[in-house]
Amino acid sequence: MGAIARLREHPKGFWFVFFGELAERASYYGMRTVLAVYIVDRLRFSQANASVIGEIFMAACYLFCLPGGWIADRFLGRYKTIVYFFFPYVFGQLLLGSIQTTFALYVSLFLLAVGSGTIKPSCSPLMGMIYEKQGKEHLIAEAFTYYYAAINIGSAITTIAVPALRNYLAPPPGPGASAAQLAAFHAALPHAYFVTFLLPAALMTVALGIFALGKRHYVVETVNREKKTEEQRAAEWNSLKRVAPVFGLIVFFWFVYDQSATTWIFFARDHMDLTLLHFGSWRWSISAEQIQAINPFAILFLTPVFNWRWERARKKNGGAEIPDTRRMMEGFVVVIACMAIMALAGYAVGTTGRVTAWLEVVATLVISYAELGVSSIGLKFAFEQAAPNTKSFITSAFLVTVFIGDFCIGAPFVKLWGKLSPGTYFAIQTGVMLVVALIFRGVARHFERQSDGASTAAAAA
Repeated sequence: MGAIARLREHPKGFWFVFFGELAERASYYGMRTVLAVYIVDRLRFSQANASVIGEIFMAACYLFCLPGGWIADRFLGRYKTIVYFFFPYVFGQLLLGSIQTTFALYVSLFLLAVGSGTIKPSCSPLMGMIYEKQGKEHLIAEAFTYYYAAINIGSAITTIAVPALRNYLAPPPGPGASAAQLAAFHAALPHAYFVTFLLPAALMTVALGIFALGKRHYVVETVNREKKTEEQRAAEWNSLKRVAPVFGLIVFFWFVYDQSATTWIFFARDHMDLTLLHFGSWRWSISAEQIQAINPFAILFLTPVFNWRWERARKKNGGAEIPDTRRMMEGFVVVIACMAIMALAGYAVGTTGRVTAWLEVVATLVISYAELGVSSIGLKFAFEQAAPNTKSFITSAFLVTVFIGDFCIGAPFVKLWGKLSPGTYFAIQTGVMLVVALIFRGVARHFERQSDGASTAAAAA
């Protein structure tokens, strides 16, 4: 079957979810790309404090996944939850650039966290329900791959466009800039950030329109508002207890991964040569924020490699599917390599002053492959391990791993930025991920033995 024919097999409703998620993630990542630098340059916070705010904001987005999943499962259903909570999301984007004060920052980030977090656990279950309703479960794994691609297409577009727009409106002064140049730069920032944050707000409006247009293609939901039976509660908590050890270790992946939007930016800005290529007088340079754009492009290009790698493993396994936990295990090992590269770059700064940005580019490529194993497979794992009528709840529990990783581990840890050398800072993270990977290996084996036992019992019955 050709690729086009294969795509036509997917339900029409999937494409509205695909493009709606693309626009929503473009809005979120576009704003997040410049958030930490906005807090430093415009509101005059220190880099460490801006990193803490960024970590707490990202954590809060995922904390609100818990009430979001509960609201969707028990009150509104997935579609209405998505539509209703788009409105605080859009207003938060508008407020962020319109009133550039510390108080407005906190209010806008709260609204953004409420909107983003509440709708997030409804998007992928809404998509999965379309496939289940139409009897196309054999396409769900492929659909989750495309869904993750939508996230990264949206991210790729705005992680380049938003910093470029901001830099066009307020060109950053180079090293050794005069007092007059610095004054001109800071004078241009209010207008630059006002216009820059309008772009994510517009994208949120587009996302809402796309989701709404696809309504007739979604599953008609019947929300069960009756009190849960003991059997339903037991199924819900048994699902959560079953996946809890896996989710508990995924927390540490986010502790490392989400610092690409905070400490990695400041490290690149202060310690890296951002010229990637030059021939004579021609130079190709990027901003510290735009290094993040490599991640979504890498995801798009590495997804076929990732799928090929595990399809080949499946064939070698006699056609049997490779457990999701094994794929996640490989992701954890790859994270260790990523942080070793960052530690190497950090220690090199102590002897050379500045290091090439190619080191962070390579580290971004490496962690992007790890993301496919931990995050995209983790999302699929959450959906498939959830008992019926708990899809949003278990999906939200998976997303809350980001909150725990960012808020409980990341936010306290980033306070060490500037107090430790970059090499030591990143080396500690390398060591943490080495220990986590060893523990995950044991957890994955235990989970696989449990799954094999359950499958044997079901076959015998």
